[in-house]
Amino acid sequence: MDICIFGGAFDPVHKGHIAIALSALKKYNFDKLLFMVSKEPPHKSNHTASFIHRINMVQLAISGLGDKFGVTDIEAKLKDLSYTYNSLSALKEIYANDNIYFLVGSDIFASIEKWYNYKKLFDLAYFIIGCRPGISFKNMIESVPDDIKKRIIDKDKIELFEIDSFNISSSEIRQSIKKYLEYLPSLVAEYIINNNLYNKEV
Repeated sequence: MDICIFGGAFDPVHKGHIAIALSALKKYNFDKLLFMVSKEPPHKSNHTASFIHRINMVQLAISGLGDKFGVTDIEAKLKDLSYTYNSLSALKEIYANDNIYFLVGSDIFASIEKWYNYKKLFDLAYFIIGCRPGISFKNMIESVPDDIKKRIIDKDKIELFEIDSFNISSSEIRQSIKKYLEYLPSLVAEYIINNNLYNKEV
Protein backbone atom coordinates (compact mmCIF):
# COMPACT_ATOMS: atom_id res chain seq x y z
CA MET A 1 0.00 0.00 0.00
CA ASP A 2 0.95 3.64 -0.45
CA ILE A 3 0.49 5.44 2.86
CA CYS A 4 0.80 9.20 3.23
CA ILE A 5 1.64 10.69 6.62
CA PHE A 6 0.56 14.31 7.05
CA GLY A 7 2.46 15.67 10.04
CA GLY A 8 1.64 18.80 11.99
CA ALA A 9 0.55 20.38 15.24
CA PHE A 10 -3.04 20.91 13.99
CA ASP A 11 -3.58 23.49 16.74
CA PRO A 12 -6.31 23.70 15.53
CA VAL A 13 -6.87 21.73 12.35
CA HIS A 14 -8.54 23.98 9.76
CA LYS A 15 -9.96 23.89 6.25
CA GLY A 16 -6.53 24.66 4.78
CA HIS A 17 -5.17 21.41 6.23
CA ILE A 18 -8.13 19.49 4.86
CA ALA A 19 -7.66 21.07 1.41
CA ILE A 20 -4.01 19.99 1.40
CA ALA A 21 -4.94 16.43 2.33
CA LEU A 22 -7.68 16.23 -0.29
CA SER A 23 -5.40 17.65 -2.99
CA ALA A 24 -2.64 15.16 -2.16
CA LEU A 25 -5.03 12.23 -2.19
CA LYS A 26 -6.50 13.36 -5.51
CA LYS A 27 -3.09 13.72 -7.17
CA TYR A 28 -1.31 10.66 -5.75
CA ASN A 29 -4.24 8.31 -5.06
CA PHE A 30 -2.81 7.06 -1.76
CA ASP A 31 -4.38 4.01 -0.20
CA LYS A 32 -4.33 5.77 3.18
CA LEU A 33 -3.68 9.31 4.38
CA LEU A 34 -2.97 9.56 8.11
CA PHE A 35 -2.81 12.82 10.02
CA MET A 36 0.11 12.55 12.45
CA VAL A 37 -0.50 14.93 15.33
CA SER A 38 2.75 16.10 16.96
CA LYS A 39 2.95 15.66 20.70
CA GLU A 40 5.86 17.96 21.58
CA PRO A 41 7.92 19.24 18.65
CA PRO A 42 11.54 20.21 19.37
CA HIS A 43 11.51 23.43 17.35
CA LYS A 44 8.23 24.95 18.48
CA SER A 45 6.87 26.42 21.67
CA ASN A 46 4.36 24.38 23.63
CA HIS A 47 1.03 23.78 21.96
CA THR A 48 -1.99 25.76 23.08
CA ALA A 49 -4.42 22.84 23.01
CA SER A 50 -3.52 19.50 24.55
CA PHE A 51 -2.55 16.50 22.45
CA ILE A 52 -5.86 14.73 23.07
CA HIS A 53 -7.87 17.84 22.11
CA ARG A 54 -5.89 18.13 18.87
CA ILE A 55 -6.39 14.42 18.11
CA ASN A 56 -10.13 14.81 18.76
CA MET A 57 -10.36 17.85 16.49
CA VAL A 58 -8.63 16.06 13.61
CA GLN A 59 -10.92 13.06 14.01
CA LEU A 60 -13.93 15.38 13.80
CA ALA A 61 -12.50 17.23 10.80
CA ILE A 62 -12.01 14.06 8.74
CA SER A 63 -15.12 12.23 9.95
CA GLY A 64 -16.97 12.75 6.67
CA LEU A 65 -14.08 12.32 4.25
CA GLY A 66 -14.17 8.56 3.79
CA ASP A 67 -12.23 5.53 4.96
CA LYS A 68 -8.96 6.50 3.26
CA PHE A 69 -8.44 9.16 5.93
CA GLY A 70 -7.29 8.45 9.47
CA VAL A 71 -5.30 9.73 12.45
CA THR A 72 -2.22 8.21 14.05
CA ASP A 73 -1.30 8.83 17.68
CA ILE A 74 2.16 7.31 17.23
CA GLU A 75 3.86 10.33 18.80
CA ALA A 76 2.01 9.76 22.07
CA LYS A 77 3.68 6.35 22.26
CA LEU A 78 7.22 7.70 21.80
CA LYS A 79 9.14 8.77 24.90
CA ASP A 80 11.23 11.48 23.24
CA LEU A 81 10.24 14.81 21.68
CA SER A 82 8.38 14.68 18.37
CA TYR A 83 11.35 14.09 16.12
CA THR A 84 10.14 13.23 12.63
CA TYR A 85 12.90 10.64 12.26
CA ASN A 86 11.72 8.71 15.35
CA SER A 87 8.07 8.92 14.33
CA LEU A 88 8.71 7.73 10.78
CA SER A 89 10.96 4.94 12.08
CA ALA A 90 8.14 3.72 14.33
CA LEU A 91 5.61 3.93 11.50
CA LYS A 92 7.97 2.09 9.16
CA GLU A 93 7.97 -0.81 11.62
CA ILE A 94 4.17 -0.88 11.62
CA TYR A 95 3.89 -0.55 7.82
CA ALA A 96 7.00 -2.56 6.99
CA ASN A 97 5.73 -3.77 3.60
CA ASP A 98 4.21 -0.45 2.52
CA ASN A 99 5.50 2.70 0.82
CA ILE A 100 5.59 5.66 3.20
CA TYR A 101 5.13 9.23 1.95
CA PHE A 102 5.52 12.27 4.20
CA LEU A 103 3.44 15.33 3.36
CA VAL A 104 4.71 18.62 4.78
CA GLY A 105 4.40 22.32 4.00
CA SER A 106 7.20 24.39 2.46
CA ASP A 107 7.20 26.61 5.56
CA ILE A 108 8.10 23.65 7.79
CA PHE A 109 10.46 21.94 5.33
CA ALA A 110 12.54 25.13 5.00
CA SER A 111 14.06 24.38 8.42
CA ILE A 112 14.93 20.74 7.66
CA GLU A 113 18.63 21.28 8.39
CA LYS A 114 17.64 21.64 12.07
CA TRP A 115 15.69 18.36 12.10
CA TYR A 116 17.13 15.44 14.01
CA ASN A 117 18.89 12.96 11.68
CA TYR A 118 17.53 14.82 8.67
CA LYS A 119 19.87 13.12 6.17
CA LYS A 120 18.45 9.71 7.10
CA LEU A 121 14.80 10.73 6.74
CA PHE A 122 14.82 9.81 3.06
CA ASP A 123 15.63 6.21 3.90
CA LEU A 124 12.25 6.09 5.63
CA ALA A 125 9.89 8.06 3.39
CA TYR A 126 9.36 9.86 0.12
CA PHE A 127 8.79 13.57 0.88
CA ILE A 128 6.01 15.55 -0.76
CA ILE A 129 6.41 19.28 -0.13
CA GLY A 130 3.30 21.45 -0.45
CA CYS A 131 3.68 25.17 -1.13
CA ARG A 132 2.25 26.92 1.92
CA PRO A 133 1.34 30.59 2.43
CA GLY A 134 4.29 32.51 3.80
CA ILE A 135 7.10 30.81 1.90
CA SER A 136 7.42 30.10 -1.81
CA PHE A 137 9.27 27.12 -3.21
CA LYS A 138 12.02 29.53 -4.34
CA ASN A 139 12.50 30.88 -0.81
CA MET A 140 12.30 27.39 0.66
CA ILE A 141 15.00 26.07 -1.69
CA GLU A 142 17.25 28.99 -0.78
CA SER A 143 16.86 28.05 2.89
CA VAL A 144 17.78 24.35 2.71
CA PRO A 145 21.32 22.89 2.67
CA ASP A 146 23.06 21.94 -0.57
CA ASP A 147 22.41 18.20 -0.24
CA ILE A 148 18.66 18.86 -0.03
CA LYS A 149 18.82 21.30 -2.96
CA LYS A 150 20.38 18.50 -5.02
CA ARG A 151 17.65 16.06 -3.96
CA ILE A 152 15.01 18.58 -5.05
CA ILE A 153 16.67 19.14 -8.44
CA ASP A 154 17.11 15.40 -9.01
CA LYS A 155 13.64 14.60 -7.62
CA ASP A 156 15.41 12.15 -5.35
CA LYS A 157 12.80 11.16 -2.75
CA ILE A 158 11.44 14.74 -2.81
CA GLU A 159 8.64 16.17 -4.91
CA LEU A 160 7.27 19.71 -4.87
CA PHE A 161 3.51 19.80 -4.87
CA GLU A 162 1.34 22.80 -5.77
CA ILE A 163 -1.59 22.51 -3.39
CA ASP A 164 -5.10 23.87 -3.29
CA SER A 165 -5.24 25.59 0.07
CA PHE A 166 -6.51 28.54 2.08
CA ASN A 167 -4.27 31.47 2.96
CA ILE A 168 -4.74 30.93 6.68
CA SER A 169 -2.62 29.61 9.55
CA SER A 170 -3.47 27.97 12.86
CA SER A 171 -1.72 30.79 14.73
CA GLU A 172 -4.02 33.38 13.13
CA ILE A 173 -7.05 31.30 14.06
CA ARG A 174 -5.88 30.91 17.68
CA GLN A 175 -5.60 34.69 17.99
CA SER A 176 -9.19 35.24 16.90
CA ILE A 177 -11.51 32.25 16.66
CA LYS A 178 -14.51 34.50 16.02
CA LYS A 179 -12.82 36.30 13.11
CA TYR A 180 -11.75 33.07 11.39
CA LEU A 181 -14.64 30.79 12.31
CA GLU A 182 -15.44 30.18 8.64
CA TYR A 183 -12.00 28.57 8.15
CA LEU A 184 -12.80 25.81 10.63
CA PRO A 185 -14.78 22.64 9.86
CA SER A 186 -18.11 23.10 11.63
CA LEU A 187 -17.59 20.17 14.02
CA VAL A 188 -14.15 21.52 14.97
CA ALA A 189 -15.57 25.01 15.63
CA GLU A 190 -18.25 23.46 17.82
CA TYR A 191 -15.65 21.41 19.71
CA ILE A 192 -13.49 24.49 20.35
CA ILE A 193 -16.43 26.43 21.70
CA ASN A 194 -17.74 23.57 23.86
CA ASN A 195 -14.30 22.93 25.37
CA ASN A 196 -13.36 26.60 25.83
CA LEU A 197 -10.16 26.22 23.80
CA TYR A 198 -8.05 29.20 22.77
CA ASN A 199 -9.71 32.57 23.46
CA LYS A 200 -13.20 33.03 24.88
CA GLU A 201 -14.61 35.53 22.39
CA VAL A 202 -17.04 33.18 20.64
